[in-house]
Amino acid sequence: MNAFDRHQKNFTAWCQDCNDVFDEIWTANAHRDQKGHKINVTEFWITGRR
Repeated sequence: MNAFDRHQKNFTAWCQDCNDVFDEIWTANAHRDQKGHKINVTEFWITGRR
């Protein structure tokens, strides 16, 4: 990445037990707390030119 790149850190989360997919961390955490399921989280960078 250099000074002309735009970048943003993002993530996706999914439930191993019921295969639900989440775009917001608080909804994934709420699902984990309510149902006791295991959540996998993958973080990634979105990059682009200005």
